[in-house]
Amino acid sequence: MPSPKKRRKPAELRKDEVIRVRVSAEQKKALTDAATGVGLGVSSWLLSLGLREVQKLEKA
Repeated sequence: MPSPKKRRKPAELRKDEVIRVRVSAEQKKALTDAATGVGLGVSSWLLSLGLREVQKLEKA
């Protein structure tokens, strides 16, 4: 039985860009623990924090 084809998100919803951040092992653990604590992966958690800060700056 063939596996079902994956559906692609519309172009405006795709996340194609990558931002690499260098951190120490201790910093990575702290970020991972914090993200896991709220039920998110590190990438999703950092993205939500970053976008929240952008909104604060735009309101200032």
